[in-house]
Amino acid sequence: MLFRSLSEEKIQEFSLTKTDEIEKKWNLEAESADLSEDPIIKLYNVKLSIFEKQKVTTRLTGEQGYINKKTEDIHLEKNIIGKRVDGTEIKTAYIDWIAKTETFNTNANVLITRKNIRLTGHGLRADPGFKIMYIKKLPVMEIRRKEKIEN
Repeated sequence: MLFRSLSEEKIQEFSLTKTDEIEKKWNLEAESADLSEDPIIKLYNVKLSIFEKQKVTTRLTGEQGYINKKTEDIHLEKNIIGKRVDGTEIKTAYIDWIAKTETFNTNANVLITRKNIRLTGHGLRADPGFKIMYIKKLPVMEIRRKEKIEN
């Protein structure tokens, strides 16, 4: 008979950086992490930063998530907010980073805002820097013209 210890392995201030041979690709941080379910690392109060040319271009935050150590896939959930340096903001219930294809994916409702543009829909597929985003179902775009300010 084999007995397995039910001890929890938790750490504070978790951080993991993915690099190619030269540059950072992403950095994953969490206030705390649970390492007891190998190969899954559960994360709490998570921040995922995406890099281009050694600079952060996109930052996503979520209340919870996990990373699969074998596949390097990342899942963020609960109040996901993504912000690009150009001011674009993405909100959704959860989002997945698929390491093999280096894309973000969700089947949840999404809200994307940038300046005077508001885009909603169901499901999203995006490149690492959220430069190219594809709404899967029911995309609705609202463009608001700026009102003239009268003196």
